[in-house]
Amino acid sequence: MNLLISVAAFVIHFPFGFYRVRFKKLSRPWSRCLYIPIVINIVVRRFILDWEWQTAMIYLWPATLIAHLLGGFLGTRYKTDDRETE
Repeated sequence: MNLLISVAAFVIHFPFGFYRVRFKKLSRPWSRCLYIPIVINIVVRRFILDWEWQTAMIYLWPATLIAHLLGGFLGTRYKTDDRETE
């Protein structure tokens, strides 16, 4: 279940990272592209998993944090690489 949620976090965060490149850094749309997938992940984890917060902190948070970082980083890199080929 942990792997499935981590992959879902990556898949959700990747398009937001791809879209975030279009905006000026630290602007309101840029921040929305950063925080909306995090809120989606928190809501999904809260309603799908009925874990105590201590269990989620040990098992789930590190994996989803890495998935979020990788999704955002690879999403921005994908957009940058696409621009260079044009």
